[in-house]
Amino acid sequence: MKDNRNLVIGISLLIIGIIGLSALSGMRLSTAGMMGGGMMMDRAGMKEMMKGMMGDLLPPGINPEKLPDPQSTGAQLLVQYCTQCHELPGPGMHTADEWPSVDDRMIRRMRMMGGMMHDINAPADNEFRTLVAYLQRHAQKPMDKTKYTDLNTPAGKSFDATCSQCHVLPDPGQHTAAEWPGVVGHMTQNMKTMGKPLPDRATLEAVIEFLQTHAK
Repeated sequence: MKDNRNLVIGISLLIIGIIGLSALSGMRLSTAGMMGGGMMMDRAGMKEMMKGMMGDLLPPGINPEKLPDPQSTGAQLLVQYCTQCHELPGPGMHTADEWPSVDDRMIRRMRMMGGMMHDINAPADNEFRTLVAYLQRHAQKPMDKTKYTDLNTPAGKSFDATCSQCHVLPDPGQHTAAEWPGVVGHMTQNMKTMGKPLPDRATLEAVIEFLQTHAK
């Protein structure tokens, strides 16, 4: 009886071992298939994965021609490297103080992904410095609230409540009065894409009024 029980236990352990080895072999084959040249994820796959992971947190990209100084080396590096994993970001997404840490995080991700995928490249050190300098030069300029006594007016409150949903309050002096309606229209589309509450027409008009009053 004892011998039979030992035999059953031995056979059971053997079966478990075979199943475990089969699962491990399948995992290795699957990994090899993913990392092999023909099955490796490309940039299009990476962008889709990023959209799935980030959802509405990523704003829509901008046209390269709309970048500040689009023919500069910094702009070209931005297009070359930053569109590998997601849509093209505008320099105005962050302030000059914020961009270095954002860029450092992105380059670490590119280097990590470059070791896993054949189609992701990280900038060289000199390119990275040029890219950061470009983004800081054209970064979002935050408003100095102490200089604007009309932030408590209806137009000022509309501006504050609307624009602070996505970024720091922008300095109205960054654009001319003629430019601000187009900028606000673009930002409204970003808000829609990102699932933010959209302001009504009266609120948008108040925001534009405030910005135009203090435009350059």
